Amino acid sequence: MGAILQTPTQAEQDLLASFSAGRTERERKAAFERFANAGLPSRRVESWHYTDLRAKLRTAPPRAQKPGAAALARAKEKLGTVDRFRIVTVDGFFSRELSDELSAVPGVRLRPLLEDDIRLKRLVQGAGDALLDLNGAFAEGGFVLEIAPGGRVDAVFELVALDGATGALGRFGRGMVIVGEDSRAALLETRGESREGFNDSALFLSLGRGAQLDYACRNFDSAGGALAGGAAVEVQTIVARLEQDARLRATALVAGAPFLRRQLFVSCAGERAEAHLSGGVLLRGREHVDTTLTLTHDAPSCISRETFKYVLADQAEGVFQGKIVVPPHAQKTDGKMLCRGLLLSDEASMSSKPELEIFADDVVCGHGAACARLDESQLFYMESRGIPRAEAQGILVEAFAAEAFDIIDDEELRDLLRLDLKRLLAGGAFS
Repeated sequence: MGAILQTPTQAEQDLLASFSAGRTERERKAAFERFANAGLPSRRVESWHYTDLRAKLRTAPPRAQKPGAAALARAKEKLGTVDRFRIVTVDGFFSRELSDELSAVPGVRLRPLLEDDIRLKRLVQGAGDALLDLNGAFAEGGFVLEIAPGGRVDAVFELVALDGATGALGRFGRGMVIVGEDSRAALLETRGESREGFNDSALFLSLGRGAQLDYACRNFDSAGGALAGGAAVEVQTIVARLEQDARLRATALVAGAPFLRRQLFVSCAGERAEAHLSGGVLLRGREHVDTTLTLTHDAPSCISRETFKYVLADQAEGVFQGKIVVPPHAQKTDGKMLCRGLLLSDEASMSSKPELEIFADDVVCGHGAACARLDESQLFYMESRGIPRAEAQGILVEAFAAEAFDIIDDEELRDLLRLDLKRLLAGGAFS
């Protein structure tokens, strides 16, 4: 195994030491070898310039172990009861005990994720990311949710990530969702893990020909009824592949995250595939959230739309990096990307870096980025009609951020995110 760096940090030394050299799984060892050669990304890596993980993660906490009865009991207390099919992970491990039984649902299969799964290997190879490799080396007990070709389930599937053990730990969860040819599904990811330690999670989405998936992510404590945010340092990776005529509509509500990197690697691999991506990010204090995406149009006549909204208060830092890649064979590409920031404080900062890499000549692509403050004329208009200034500001912030959820077709997912947004703003933190 190659040396990680000439001068490895304490966190890199901790990660090296925690990997068992005696493990025999070929894919796991190969993933760790790639991470060991790259190390934790720093500002010297262009795509991590605004989020220096190597400097932020000073030490790596011990890895969470497979949850026992006590940890499962603590996690179960947070679940509550909802009318959705749930797939639950505890400390990064898939929990059959807390997940719903799906064997009776026609066309749906829930099974363990195997490291040599052909679809998984293809998705991982397309991303080429050090933190995805670290996840591949350490994640155990992943799951696969598979929707059979031609299937359609009206209910929403919910992926719930919870913590069971206490204290600062390293959690490495992974799962894959396969939406078969001409099938349709709605997926909600709810993240309610501890605000301590280090999280490195990965979700893989594979959409067959003509498949459609609505996906929404929220950093939300489903039992406590309040936004919980995430770990002290967290990386969430989403890798998606769309075959011919497939459609992915993906959005997220992010709030209360101390230091979070959400990275998306999306490939429109078949003709006429469509990817619609968006997100609403609300930050305060000294929170830092980086959304970085690479969308590759790898076939002709594909469409992509990306719209991300940031609301920043206090000394919060927002980062958006988006890249649309169009190789020579991807003619008739139609891609548009937009990031807008709303600054509520003089100390808040927003870094936007939209990019286009176009090697085809018959394309329509564009990008834009803008930052602004609340419109004083709108505030004055609302105040003149008896609405207190704080309430008026909350109304404008809600309208600004909620627009990011409009891309989702599934009404239940849209309503959930809007309700979460209302709860967040009800506290007056952004007024």
